[in-house]
Amino acid sequence: MINPFIKILGVIILMIGIVSCDSNKVFEEYIEVANANWQKENVASFEFEAKDTTVAHNLYINVRNTGDYAYSNLYLFVTMEGPNGGLLKDTVNCILADNRGKWLGSGVGDLWDLRIPYVGGFKFAQSGKYIVSLEQAMRVEDGLNCITDIGLRVETVK
Repeated sequence: MINPFIKILGVIILMIGIVSCDSNKVFEEYIEVANANWQKENVASFEFEAKDTTVAHNLYINVRNTGDYAYSNLYLFVTMEGPNGGLLKDTVNCILADNRGKWLGSGVGDLWDLRIPYVGGFKFAQSGKYIVSLEQAMRVEDGLNCITDIGLRVETVK
């Protein structure tokens, strides 16, 4: 039988390894989609602080969907509001499956998680609070089924 102290030490070492592998992360958050049915009026907003305007950043859109999602992509309206109130608006086509229908990203059971590059090498014009809003832009009347979570990740470029 393994000594409990060795088990605890092993868990601590594992946690340190996981945290240290993600040292370039500035911000990452997911918002759960109620009942895995994303209504058009439900906008996911993420607020973070940009501190360094000299370093380039990569921005990612994170999508979690079930294997029952009816489409191979997800159109989003993306809005970024800067500290001075300036707005950047964009429409993004997130490809979730290949042309054979195989889900991209990593999957556990029937849940798929995909990090989609949105903007690479982006330098924030000002330090301060930024708000990025994601709105589903699919033309579906009664909500977009099988999207379970939507997220945003900001990391420094290494």
